[in-house]
Formats: sequence, C-alpha cells, structure tokens
Amino acid sequence: MINSNIFYKFMAGFYDLIDVIYFRNYKSSPRRVVFEEIKDKDKILDMCTGTATNAIRIAQKNPYAKVVGIDLSKDMLRVAREKIKRKRMSNIRLYCMDATRLPFKEKYFDKVLLSLVLHEIDEDLAARILMEAKRVLKEDGELIITEWERSTELFKKVLFFPIELMEPQHYKCFMKKDLHGYFASFGLKVVQERHCDYSRVLLLKKV
Repeated sequence: MINSNIFYKFMAGFYDLIDVIYFRNYKSSPRRVVFEEIKDKDKILDMCTGTATNAIRIAQKNPYAKVVGIDLSKDMLRVAREKIKRKRMSNIRLYCMDATRLPFKEKYFDKVLLSLVLHEIDEDLAARILMEAKRVLKEDGELIITEWERSTELFKKVLFFPIELMEPQHYKCFMKKDLHGYFASFGLKVVQERHCDYSRVLLLKKV
C-alpha cells in the first residue's frame, strides 16, 4: 500500500483536476449544493480541505464568513496557500492539523464540511473524525458531507473508472454502506440528500 504522505505529495499538483473532469457542469456539481447551504456570516470548518477548493470558493462568495480549512498534508496546503495568495483573500485561514484532535472549542462552527474523505479512510479513523466534527458543530449547525456515487450511465461509468482504480481498499466497503444508518450511529441525522454528478451531498444535523 502506498504511504499516504507520498500519495498526497504526488496528488497535490493534480487534485484540482477533479473539478475539471468530474464537476465541470456547475448546475449539477456538488459544489453548488454545498455553496447554497452557506450564509454570509457563518463560521465554516472545511475538514481535510486538500487544496481548499471548497473553502476558497466559499470565502469568495461570502466575504463576511469566517472560513477555516485544515489538513494533515503540507503539500496540499502549499498548493492551497498559493491559490489564496494569488486571490489576496483575508477571510480564510489554513492550518496543518489532525482532524481527530481539533483545538477548537465545542459548538463553535455553523457549518462543517467533509468532502470526498470518508471513503478513503478506515472505520476507526472515520469514526474519530465524525465525532470531532459533531463536537465542534453548533447544536443547530449542519454537517455537509460530499461523497462519490456511481452513475448508471455508461459514459459516466467509463469516465469514473480511473477514480475507482485509484481508491484505497476502504472504498468498496464504504460505497456499500447505508449512509443514513451509518451516520445515525454517531447521533447524526440525514435531513437532506442531493444527487449530483458522480457524487451525492448529504446534509446532517445533530439528533
């Protein structure tokens, strides 16, 4: 199995191609669904932010929002910081940080985002990240989870094949899960589910 640090170092320069290839149609993109849930004065945590695509666009669209992106990959964050510097943005902060040990106080964020993360990691790590997300989320806050979803269209199946080829061993198991029941085991309720290109967005609340 490839060391995760090596993998993300390699992927850092190519990660934004996901948007170009899979989410290029904004109307049917999961990005649009996520952005519609954000209000301009929200405090937002983008966990495992990667190259901060979501975080940057949210900060651009909502100048009074406070956006925080965290990730363990210094290479991903390097790419993200370069993008932020070019755009001269001031309402977004990035930190190299463990998503299972957040320094933020309880019930601090209005929105917490987890995009294309859970399918990549083992059950124990996923559980710890979800519990931390729940801890820092306000009682009336919203956890927004974006995950891959297989298409029934032949063309999309073919285009999606490279993704399935590269995904780790946890991917197949995760794709078979009843996500509503899975999140319920953490005291989280799926209040809305939206189907987008190659993906679905689940909006969750604390029970």
